[in-house]
Amino acid sequence: MRRGKASKGGSFWSTTAPLLLAGLLTLYIFYRLPAAEHHGSAAVDIRGGVSPELALSSAGGSAALAELLHAQNQTIWDLRLRLEESQRLYEHKLQQSASDTDHYKDLYASVKSGSLAEVSNDVVHSLKVKLEQAQSELASSHAAMSDMSQAHAAAQAQAQAVVSTSGVVSPPQSSKSSYGMARSSLDQECEDKFGLGLSDLWRDTKEEWCRSPPHAEMPSDIQCYPYVQAHKRGGGRRGAPGGDMFCEGHNIFIDFDKVKGGHSGSKPALGQQYLDFQSGSTFATCERTERWNGNQFMPHAIRQMKGFSFSATVPPASEYKVEDSPTYLLARDEDCENLFHFSADLINMFNVAKMILRLDFSRLQVVLFDKHINGPFHELIQVAFSPNRPLKRAADYRGKVLFKHVVWHLESPAGIVFPKVGGDRGLMRCRQSSLWHEFRAHVLGAFDLWNIAPPAIPTILISFRRRSGAKNVGRVIANENDLIGVIKEGHMVKHQEVDLGTMGFRQQLETIRRSNIYVGAHGAGLMHVMFLAEEAVLIEIHPHYRLDRHFRLASRMAGKIYMPMRTTQRVTCQGTSDSIPVDPAEFRRALDGAVRIARSFDDGASECGLTCDSKILALDKGNDPLYSETNTQRSQPLDTRFPC
Repeated sequence: MRRGKASKGGSFWSTTAPLLLAGLLTLYIFYRLPAAEHHGSAAVDIRGGVSPELALSSAGGSAALAELLHAQNQTIWDLRLRLEESQRLYEHKLQQSASDTDHYKDLYASVKSGSLAEVSNDVVHSLKVKLEQAQSELASSHAAMSDMSQAHAAAQAQAQAVVSTSGVVSPPQSSKSSYGMARSSLDQECEDKFGLGLSDLWRDTKEEWCRSPPHAEMPSDIQCYPYVQAHKRGGGRRGAPGGDMFCEGHNIFIDFDKVKGGHSGSKPALGQQYLDFQSGSTFATCERTERWNGNQFMPHAIRQMKGFSFSATVPPASEYKVEDSPTYLLARDEDCENLFHFSADLINMFNVAKMILRLDFSRLQVVLFDKHINGPFHELIQVAFSPNRPLKRAADYRGKVLFKHVVWHLESPAGIVFPKVGGDRGLMRCRQSSLWHEFRAHVLGAFDLWNIAPPAIPTILISFRRRSGAKNVGRVIANENDLIGVIKEGHMVKHQEVDLGTMGFRQQLETIRRSNIYVGAHGAGLMHVMFLAEEAVLIEIHPHYRLDRHFRLASRMAGKIYMPMRTTQRVTCQGTSDSIPVDPAEFRRALDGAVRIARSFDDGASECGLTCDSKILALDKGNDPLYSETNTQRSQPLDTRFPC
């Protein structure tokens, strides 16, 4: 019997020992492999990525160049998203691998702690099956990780190729939105104040103001982005000591039964345009951090956040509704019926939502979070910023609503369209803004007006403000007919007279986009300069009493040519409305210069001004189809042969 037992024991160990040894060796290899691979992949990082928005068109560049740049911007943006998704999946696989490693370590420990003499053949067989299964799973995981790494490298190479073909050099380890092109110190300063450099700087200020506690029933948070625009001062605009700020939150509740106020059908008084909030109207499970400062929020948000309830209990699911779409709470400027003031809100919203937070407007829900009426730009907000979801107001919600992702607006006083707040000197040296370029491309694209052929000849749009029974507008041109008469003196030009106040926004945009010379008295409508043809001139008529530089800045930021003229005659008054007399001779000189420039846009080849010798016009074959339409006399071209 003893011999038999010894024989049986020998057979057991002869079978078991190699298996255990192989298993332990396999465990050791598997245990080391993920760490080695992880270490080896440390250099795989897409955070540097390629700029998501390459956003600059050359001053006065052609529509084709602008279209090419925008297409490249979109391509690089798409690649950026692909890279980020690749990195996310790659990191997920690494986490899976780490989890597998823990499992193998536990298995190893269980084998090591047991008495080898008591391990039966059945247990060994079970361990062997588990090890083989684990080996197969880990091999699949490593293969998937390898595929991810290769896909990432390929996408990164493709993105770099796109950047190379665009002529833009972007450092591979930069996460910035702006161009990596060569700049002077002034260029960089301007980019940081008005361009995508501002987006980058603002994004880097992210602070946690409300933190989710460990093991929260529903994790929630509030992140705020305070930024001091040091150049902003004066002009009667708010400049909080801690800077301007917007915030975003996740899993935030708003009880709309505690939100009061709505529009009355007329413009609210100054200071009364904000909604009112009872204490506890906004709450979440998160806990305030040391960063929280209730006075730092923008004016509309101060009202809401002063009664914020921290560490709140999650209501029963039957007591609240859920808003899954990212939601933007847009509290508009006190003069939001004015395109100039409202442009500050719109550019801020574009900068915050797309350039900083990188939200997708096709998924965005915009809520008009104020007491203003819809106003003349309701269509603009709907089409460009909330295209797939009807605009809402606070009154459209009832009871408690859980917002999975909500953004509090960066109010218009923080905008970059107010040159007054920049002091007396310096800002007007800035030219072109990558942020403005992307904004205008976004709006025009939303209305299907981005890819519009430029006017073939100088096309003049003159905007007149006219009084009506509904509104006694100011800055009315006293002698409209004199200016129209000067325009009609022109050869080979088109012109149109409009009162933009009588047109819907889409019609305004279509009219502006097909013009390359825009004329008007100082007023909000001149903000349309950003939507003119790619190469264009703005002639701004200043009354004797206005010194604002709003539209000079807007022209430069949009890459347009700015030509000012100032009247010296005093205005006449009709109640609170003024009429501006314009000297026809001075207007003729300004318009002549604008037309002379516009004739050289695109493929134009007529070197002359408002009135032009027909022999010079005949040199430009592009004019041939337009003689009858413009009532211009045709003649033989000028003899350009060298005479000597």
